[in-house]
Amino acid sequence: MATLFHLSILTPEQAVFDGDVEYVEAPGSEGYFGVLAHHAAMVTALSSGTLKVRHTDGKEERWQVDGGFFEVSDNRATVLADAVGAATG
Repeated sequence: MATLFHLSILTPEQAVFDGDVEYVEAPGSEGYFGVLAHHAAMVTALSSGTLKVRHTDGKEERWQVDGGFFEVSDNRATVLADAVGAATG
């Protein structure tokens, strides 16, 4: 079983997701990056793109994000997005 970490996806209007995940791939300002459990602490700006999340059961979920920030520290990751919507394609 993969090691998990906690992910929160937030917008100014609502909490979109809050739970444990195996993996996150996010559209950073310098390109896409991936995060697994015990990732080094970091904060980075997000660009518009697809946020991909792999859940504890192995299923993947995708959202379209439009800007914001991504923070990871102490086995917790937070996406603070300007907007989050259904992924296209």
